[in-house]
Amino acid sequence: MLNKVAKLSLVATSMAPICLTLWFVDFSQQWNWRAGLGYFLAAILMALLCYGLVWLSGKKLEKLPVKIKAVKTVDKEVVGFLLVYLLPLINQANKVISMPVLVFVAVIFFFIVQNSHAYHFNPLLGFFGYHFYEIGIEGGITYVLITKQNISDCKSITKVVQLTEYMIMDVSHA
Repeated sequence: MLNKVAKLSLVATSMAPICLTLWFVDFSQQWNWRAGLGYFLAAILMALLCYGLVWLSGKKLEKLPVKIKAVKTVDKEVVGFLLVYLLPLINQANKVISMPVLVFVAVIFFFIVQNSHAYHFNPLLGFFGYHFYEIGIEGGITYVLITKQNISDCKSITKVVQLTEYMIMDVSHA
């Protein structure tokens, strides 16, 4: 299972679309490639960190056998999260982005995710081709499963790594 720093990093990297949006807002106001360049570079670094964490997790974490009893897709949650945190940035009346407000919201968000069993769907994982499923396994425990497969048969997932308390990643074909 990922340690707290890795879990926090996975949550933090979900802010990459916000940085990309901030970059585009700055760029579109000035049409200068340097406008908002820091936001763009931050988004790229977060994407690389996210990809690296997921890749390393699949290679280094203990592979566990799993028998899935029930599957429900939750990919739509990614779109909902994206809309919720990007819409306020799109149509700004005063064209000024309040960095203290963004930092405050991010700190609250991280605190809630870090201290609960909730998982914020990282839209970068969707960008990297992963799908999200809510699954029930033998024993009655429910997890969020991330996988590159479109699951049409519960038996197609046989091995996973445990990323967090209630999130697992498919490594059946790795």
